[in-house]
Parts: sequence; structure tokens; C-alpha cells
Amino acid sequence: MKTISISEIAKKPSLLDNIDDVAQIVNKKTNELKGIFISAKDMPYIQKILEELEYKKWQQRNRGLFESNEESVELFEDAIEELGDRISYD
Repeated sequence: MKTISISEIAKKPSLLDNIDDVAQIVNKKTNELKGIFISAKDMPYIQKILEELEYKKWQQRNRGLFESNEESVELFEDAIEELGDRISYD
């Protein structure tokens, strides 16, 4: 896996055009991982993973809306389970 710094990308954005592999994007000052770059040609391999990630993020964002009472939480969890089943079969 290749490592690229944020500053390298800022100076030369076309650098990403030449990456055929997975690359990690880091802040070299703090050595903190900021993201992962995956070439668009690999999209068919990761499409299902992206859908699952989007679903989990949606679930996290919307969970707080229903935590005010127990009946709503149960209804929410049933709906999420049903949506998850539908996504799994598509």
C-alpha cells in the first residue's frame, strides 16, 4: 500500500491519477491517517462494501431520533432489520 501525504496531493492533485493500487492518505506532520484512496477501476469490487458502510452511517445518524421512548426504538430496529434484509438480497 502506498502512502501519500495531504500536502503532496495539495501541491499536485494529478498524483492521484497515476495510482493503480490502494493508497493511504496521511498528515505527515502528525502521522495521522486521514483516508484511503481506492482507484475508480476497483469500484466493482467494493460497491457492496460502500453500500453497507452508507447504511451503517445512516443508521448511526438516525438512531437518536427514536431513542426518546422504548416503543419507537423497537419500531426503528424492526424497520432497520427489514431494510437490511432487503439490501442483502438486492
